[in-house]
Amino acid sequence: MKRFDVVQAWIDNVAYSHSRSASTEDKYKRHIHKFCDFIGKTPQQILEEYESMTDRQFRRKFAQYVRAFIAEQDGNGYAINSIRDSVSALKSFFKYNDLPLGYVPVAKGKITFHNRDISKEEVVDILKTSRPRDRAFFSMMAQGGFRPDTLCSLRVKHVEPTFSKGIVPCKIEIPEEIAKGEFGAYFSFVGEESVKYLNAYLATRPGLGPEDYLFTNHGSDKPLNKKSIAQIFSRAIEKLKESGKMDFEQKAKGKPRSVRLYNLRKFFRKYAGQAGVEYVNFWMGHKTNYKAPHIPASDTHYFSRQDVEFQRQLYKERAMPFVRLETATPSETDKIISKQAEEIEMLKDRIYGLERKENEMKQIRDDLDELRKFVKAQLTKKG
Repeated sequence: MKRFDVVQAWIDNVAYSHSRSASTEDKYKRHIHKFCDFIGKTPQQILEEYESMTDRQFRRKFAQYVRAFIAEQDGNGYAINSIRDSVSALKSFFKYNDLPLGYVPVAKGKITFHNRDISKEEVVDILKTSRPRDRAFFSMMAQGGFRPDTLCSLRVKHVEPTFSKGIVPCKIEIPEEIAKGEFGAYFSFVGEESVKYLNAYLATRPGLGPEDYLFTNHGSDKPLNKKSIAQIFSRAIEKLKESGKMDFEQKAKGKPRSVRLYNLRKFFRKYAGQAGVEYVNFWMGHKTNYKAPHIPASDTHYFSRQDVEFQRQLYKERAMPFVRLETATPSETDKIISKQAEEIEMLKDRIYGLERKENEMKQIRDDLDELRKFVKAQLTKKG
C-alpha cells in the first residue's frame, strides 16, 4: 500500500465531511504539530504506537498526554477558548484515525473580551489614513459584512458582472469552497463607496483576469494574508489614537483590543439590521444550513435565499442608507425625506379620522342622554 500523509489525509476527510475552509486546515495543522512537539512524537508514530498497545493502554496514555498539554497551555496563559480549539482539533485527529482516547476535560467557553461598537466617523477616519487596497478592503467589510479571510480568498470573477457594469448595490458572490463551515454558497452586497474604492485600487493592477485574486500582496499575484491586513488595521487605529481621534482598551499586552479588524463586520451587523435578521445573517455568511437555525421555524420555508433582485432592493432600501460612509447624495436624501413626509401625512389623516369618529360618538352619546331625559319626563307625567 502506498504510504500517505497522516495529517493531510485527516484534513482532507474533515474537509469532505464538513468544510473546505483554508482557515480550518491551517488551525488544525498548527494544533496537531504543537501537540506532537509537546509529546515528542510524529502523527505517524502515534498511529504506529496504537498498533503495539491495547486499546486500554493507548486510551489512558494519550488522554494523559492531552491533559498535560492542556495544563501546559493553561500555565502559559492561553485563553480558555484557544485551549478548547486545540483540544477540539486533537479530538478530531483521534476520531478520524479510529484512535481511542480516554477522559479529556471540556472547558466552558466564555467571552473575556468584547469588541466595542465602532462609529461611522471612526470608520471614515480609518479609511482616510489607508492606502487604496486597504481602503477598499475595509470598506467592503463595513458595507458587506465579510470575514477578512473571505475577502482574501475572493477572485475577480466573484464581483462580476455587476462590478464592471457599475451596478449599485454591487453583488459579491461567495462560492462554497471559501465559505465558512457548512453554510454553502451565498452572496452579499456593497454600496457606492466600496465600488469606488475598489475601482481605484484595481486601476493600479491593469490586465486582471477572472481567476486573479481581488486582493493581493503589493507587487505580487498571491492573495493577501488576513494576518497582514489585521496588522495594517492595528497600525491605522494606533495612529488615530495618537492623534486623539480614537480611543480603545487593551487589558494586557498580547490580549485583544476593544477595537480590531472584526469591528468593521460588527459595524455592518449593527447598521444593516433594519433589513431583517434573516437577511443580514445570510449576507454575513453566518454558520447555518438550509434549515437556517437563526431563522424562526415558521419563516424558514418563506426565506428568499435565491431571489437576488429582491435582496438587492432590500439591501438598497434598508441597509445601504445606514452603512453609507460618505455624505448621502441629494437624490437619496430627498427620497428619504419624501417617504417620511408621506408617512407623516398618513398619520395625520388617521388622527383626523379618529378625531371625527370620536366627535360622532360624542354626539350619539349626547343624543342618547337627551332621549333618556325625554322618556323619563314622559313617564313622570303619566305617573
